[in-house]
Amino acid sequence: MSLNRRDFLKTGAGGTLLAMSGKSAGAVPKQADHPNILMIVVDQMNLDAISAYREILSEPAYGCHWLNTPNLDWLTRNGTSFIESHSADPICCPARASLFTGRMSCEHGVFYNNIGIDEKVPNLGQWLQNEAGYKTVYCGKWHAGGAWNCPTVSGPRKIPGFDTLPVGSHGVGRTLDYEVSMATEAFVRNYKGSRPLFMVAGLLNPHDICFWHPVSGKGLVTLGEDYYHLGEALPTLPPNQDFEFDETGVTDRNKIGPNQWGDMKWKQYIYDYLRQIEILDRDVGRMLDAVRARDDNTVVIFTSDHGDGAGRHRRCGKWQPYESSVKVPLIVCGPGVKADWVDQEHLVSGVDLVPTVCEFAGVAPPPNMRGRSLVPLLRGAAPQEWRDHVYYSFQHTGRCIRTKKYKYVMRYKFSGQVPKPPAASNVLDLPFVLKEGGAPARFVPGEGARFEKEPNEFLFDLENDPWETKNLAGDGQHADTLAAHRRLLKDWEQKLTIGTRFDRN
Repeated sequence: MSLNRRDFLKTGAGGTLLAMSGKSAGAVPKQADHPNILMIVVDQMNLDAISAYREILSEPAYGCHWLNTPNLDWLTRNGTSFIESHSADPICCPARASLFTGRMSCEHGVFYNNIGIDEKVPNLGQWLQNEAGYKTVYCGKWHAGGAWNCPTVSGPRKIPGFDTLPVGSHGVGRTLDYEVSMATEAFVRNYKGSRPLFMVAGLLNPHDICFWHPVSGKGLVTLGEDYYHLGEALPTLPPNQDFEFDETGVTDRNKIGPNQWGDMKWKQYIYDYLRQIEILDRDVGRMLDAVRARDDNTVVIFTSDHGDGAGRHRRCGKWQPYESSVKVPLIVCGPGVKADWVDQEHLVSGVDLVPTVCEFAGVAPPPNMRGRSLVPLLRGAAPQEWRDHVYYSFQHTGRCIRTKKYKYVMRYKFSGQVPKPPAASNVLDLPFVLKEGGAPARFVPGEGARFEKEPNEFLFDLENDPWETKNLAGDGQHADTLAAHRRLLKDWEQKLTIGTRFDRN
C-alpha cells in the first residue's frame, strides 16, 4: 500500500505503520528467526567524528576530541565498529549505489552524482523482499535513482523493492533529518508485522557543511555566524594543510588556497561541521530509543556514504582519494554481535554491507558481489583468511588500491563525455579516452592499457604517514611496492563488469 504525505500526516506515524503493514494494534507477534534490521546511512561523516574513538585516534586534530556523540558512543559500546572502513566511491550517489547493490561504481552504472542504478542490478530491498520475505521500508535520502534525494510513494521516483515512508524532499539536513528520525522512530517502535523488517533511514547531515564551499555552496552559509570568540575551544587544524607533492591530473577538486581561507575560517568550518554531527547524533538516538523499546532481535547498522575534507589537504567537500573522504564510520549492534569491540585490523568496504545483511537475513547474496559478509568478524570469529586490500574509485576515472600499509592512487584521463541527467536509455557515458585515436569510450575490463592515463600517481605509506603528506610514487626505493599495487589494480579491473545507468526521473 502507498500513502501520500497528506495521508501520512493525517494518520500519524503509528497509523501509517498500521496501514502499510495491514495489521491492527495489539501485541507484537513473535518474529521469524531472522532479525529485524535497521540500517542508518548518513551523509559526509568522517570516521574520526565519534567521541568514543578518542583513545584510539589520539592525535588532537581528529574530530573525536572536539565533539560529543553519546548515542553513537552507545552503539560502539554495544556493538562492533571498524576503523579500516572505506567508501566504495567517496561521493553521494556512487557510494550509496554501492552500499545497496554490493557492486562497484562502473558496474551499477552510478559513477557520478544525480544518475540512477542499472535496472538489471538488484538493490538490497528487492533482494530481501523477493528472496527472504522481508518487509522493506525506506525513509529519507536515497540519491541513487537520478537528480533527486528522497523517494516518492509511487511513480518513477519510488525505489524498486521498498515501500516509502514519506517525508519532505528538503535538500537541507537541518530540517529533513528530524522528519526522517521521527518517522523512523515511530515506525520501528510500532511495527507489528509477521515478516521481519528491513528499515532504512537515510539522513542528510553533516552534508549541510557543503554550504560553506565558496562555489558549490551557493552562499547558503549564514554569513553572520562567527565563532571567533570561542578561542581555544575551536578545533585544532589538521597537520596536512601544507604538503609538497603535486596533485596535477589526479585530484584537483575543492581545494581552497591559503589566500582564500585563513586559519580562523578553517577552524570555524570544522567547528560547524562537528556541531552538525552532534545534532545528527540526537537524531540517531531517537531511532535507537525505538530499538531499545522493542527489546527484540533487531540489528542496527550505522554507516556513512563518504567523509568530508574537514580542512585536510585544504579540502572541504568530498570525492578525494584521501583518507578524509574515503574513511567512514561502520558500526553494527545486535544479538550475537560482539559488544564493545573496535576492529582496527580488517580492511572493510561499503560493498560488504549487502552480503552482510543477506547473511543476517538467512539468504544468499545476489551474484557478482564485490564484498564479503562481515558476520564472522561481528561474531568475534575472524575467518582464517581475509582480504589484504580494498579497491575503490573516485572522480569518474580514478582508481585506488589500499593495502594495510600503503595506498596507491591513479587516474585515467577523463573525456568529459557524460550526458547530464536525465539521459535517454540509449545514451551511453563515455568517460575514458582511448590511446589509439583519442576517442571517448567506455572502460573495457582487463584492458586498462588501451586507455590514456594521467602521468601522475600517488603512493602513500599510511603506517608512517597517516596524514598523506609524502608521495612516494617517484621514489626509486619504493619501485617494487608501486609495481605490486599496479598489479593488484590490474587484477581488480579484470573482474569488473560495466553497467549502464538508468535515470528514474
